[in-house]
Amino acid sequence: MAKAKHSSKGKSKPTPKKAGKSAAGKIVKPAAKKKPLAKKLKAVVKKLLTKKSTDKKSVKKKPVAKRPVLKKPTVKKVVVKKPPVKKPVVKQSVAKPAVKKPSAPPAKVQAVPSTKPKMLAAVPETKPVPAAPVAEPVRSRVKILPREFLVALATTIKSTIAPLIKEARGREIVGSAVSGDTTFEVDRVAEKALLSFLKSARIPLAYYSEDSGYTTFTNAQPQNLLLVDPIDGTRAAKSGFEGCVISIATTRVIERPCMTDVDNALIMEIVGDRVFYAERGKGARIVQGDHIKRPKLSKNANLEMLAWTMTVPARPAELIFPTAAKLMDLSALKGGFFACNSTSFSLTRLLTNQLDACVDFANRYYRDIPDLVRDAFINAGRGSVIGIEPYDLAASLLIAQEAGAIVTDAYGRNFDDVLLLDSSVDNQRSMVAAGNLELHGKLLRFFDTRINQYEQLLKMRAGGAAGGN
Repeated sequence: MAKAKHSSKGKSKPTPKKAGKSAAGKIVKPAAKKKPLAKKLKAVVKKLLTKKSTDKKSVKKKPVAKRPVLKKPTVKKVVVKKPPVKKPVVKQSVAKPAVKKPSAPPAKVQAVPSTKPKMLAAVPETKPVPAAPVAEPVRSRVKILPREFLVALATTIKSTIAPLIKEARGREIVGSAVSGDTTFEVDRVAEKALLSFLKSARIPLAYYSEDSGYTTFTNAQPQNLLLVDPIDGTRAAKSGFEGCVISIATTRVIERPCMTDVDNALIMEIVGDRVFYAERGKGARIVQGDHIKRPKLSKNANLEMLAWTMTVPARPAELIFPTAAKLMDLSALKGGFFACNSTSFSLTRLLTNQLDACVDFANRYYRDIPDLVRDAFINAGRGSVIGIEPYDLAASLLIAQEAGAIVTDAYGRNFDDVLLLDSSVDNQRSMVAAGNLELHGKLLRFFDTRINQYEQLLKMRAGGAAGGN
């Protein structure tokens, strides 16, 4: 039993022998050896930490040194601003030619003031030049009214008055227009359709029409202006004839617009199905159903073969028919003469090659000898002098010119200065239009000769009547 206990005691102490191979290994020497290693590790860590701290301090010091360097270039920028001071050198070069002028001899001193006003006159001429382009971009920012808008407006008016025209109704006289022309019931219905369409469109625009004059119905500043004759050729329309159209012209010039300011225009037949459209500088075209046709102007220059119209309403018959009598006789058989009630209808017939020419020369008499013919005009107009108004001509003139037709007044002058919003007698014009330049020249010479002859006859009659009294 004692041996067993001795053996158990020997077995209870295996661990110290594993730590050390000898009997002396009972003292825990390996733990004592590990302590210096831990201390060494701690020392290494402290060194590393101290190195990092020193490195951080060195890094922090470097940006501190860079900061003052950034402030120096700001001082250099101030120096860059000095070069603009060199500009006065240009002023000195301008002043030098002015010094050279007085070097002229004293005998030519009078020429010096004459040159100075020229220079002064040239300066104001150059100053408006930048002002003009400033106004043009403002106009260019405003878009012209599209063709679709004009078509929709004309279609609305046409559908509204179509029943009256088909049944030849609407002949009742309901008033008078701004120009003094008679307003029929069919005109009133057309004006009402025009106004209701523009109100529903809600576009900042104004319009000028035959019966309403200048009208605006929006609080915003108008950007476009419409010149509308809802029915040009009312006398034909109320009787159901085809010689009537809807005339619409537009401009972006609101204050004192002229004929040259018209941007685009549309003429729609009321009885027919053709639509004439033109945009300034882009030509004219004819739309019939789904087909687009190009204008075909007459090449005829033979007066005996002439197919032409003369505007008749409110023009003194005692003046216009004697003046045109010889041409009417000359063209009656091989050509054709037609009395017309619509300027727009006649001008658009040039584009379809139905007419060679159309004329309205009565206003020339009123301009040449107003004292001798005023009573005749007032009697024919039943109290008013009536002639071609701007709203009659604005759309059809642009369309005819863009198609290549030649259109002037009876003096051979253009219509550029005609005010679009002026329906006074002074703003009325005469008209001679033809499909080609040769024919236009012949008609101008013919009517100029006949008008001069008849004016001399009227003066002789007036002088004889004054002498008899």
